[in-house]
Formats: sequence, C-alpha cells, structure tokens
Amino acid sequence: MGFSVEGDYFETCSCEVSCNCIFLGDATLDHCDLAIGWHIVRGERDGVDLAGLNSAMFVHSGKRMLDGNWKVALYYDDRADERQADALRSIFSGQAGGHLAALGPLIGSVVGVEAVPILFESTNGRRRLVVGRVFEGEIEEMKGGDGKTAPVIANTPFGVVTQPVRQGSSVSASYTGHWETSLSKSNAFLTEFAYQG
Repeated sequence: MGFSVEGDYFETCSCEVSCNCIFLGDATLDHCDLAIGWHIVRGERDGVDLAGLNSAMFVHSGKRMLDGNWKVALYYDDRADERQADALRSIFSGQAGGHLAALGPLIGSVVGVEAVPILFESTNGRRRLVVGRVFEGEIEEMKGGDGKTAPVIANTPFGVVTQPVRQGSSVSASYTGHWETSLSKSNAFLTEFAYQG
C-alpha cells in the first residue's frame, strides 16, 4: 500500500508574526489554532491517480503543541471517487505512514472527517483556500530584506512542515466548523510538499 504525493502547501495559524511551535516554543497566544491545505499536483496511491485533488486539516491545541491532545478535523475533496477518497483520508490523516504519521501521537481526538468542495488557488506568492462552508482564507509571502523574495526557514526542530518554508502572513482567514477561530493578520507558511509512504 504505497503512495507518493506532491504539490502546493498552505498554512496559517494563530501565532503572531511567525510560529514559535516549529522551534519547540510556546504559541504566542494561550492556544494554537492551525489551518492547513494541500493541493496535489502529482500523486497516486496503489495506482489510483490523485492529481488535482485537495485536502485540508484544522487543529486546535494547547499553548505548547508538543504536549499533544490536539483536536483535529480533516476534510477531503468531494470530487474524489471512492478509491481516491480512501487514499486521501489515509494519507492526510497519517494512517498511510510517511511524513504525516509523526502527528499521530499528538492527536487527542478526531472530531470529524468530511468530504466537501475544496478550492485551492496559488498565484504570485499568494494562496487562497476555501473549504466547504467552514473555512475561507488567503495568505501571502512576506518580503525579505532584499525587498523581492520571501524569508526562508529551514531545519527547524519540529519538522512537521516540509522544509524549507517561505514565511508569509495571513491576509484574512476564519474557521467556523467544529470550533470557531479567526486567523487573520497572523503567521503563514507557504511551500511545496512531497510525501511518500
């Protein structure tokens, strides 16, 4: 049961400016709310083509993410047929192994797994993610010291995000699913992912 997926990655969280959690620090608020989106450019699981499909995950954790007990909601593309849906659920929950399997011990409860329409757009250093009726968000790369390219972060101790990542900020974002949170004007990461298992 092998898989390989790669594509574009969207992340925004409630931390201010940049995320302390990836450096094993405490969130800048008394909790961390996290929104992640994946757009698969190329990918398959056991011969099932996954190109063009999307998934999203929302996480609510305490102030120190490594303490675990995360509350997690997973959404997958409602355009997927039965075999594709099974692959998306397995890969992006970490059950299929690979990069995301490291999250397993940190999850306290999975509050929902649902098929919904997911829109993922990526243009000129900006990304937009719309997940059913529960989330809409837009993030953009920050400009680094050269005034042209984004600051880049690599080799962080908590390497859940495929690295290197480009530092960004949230233009606007809100989740109103299993809990409610606003992620506007806060941390964002943009990168390309490649997971195998």
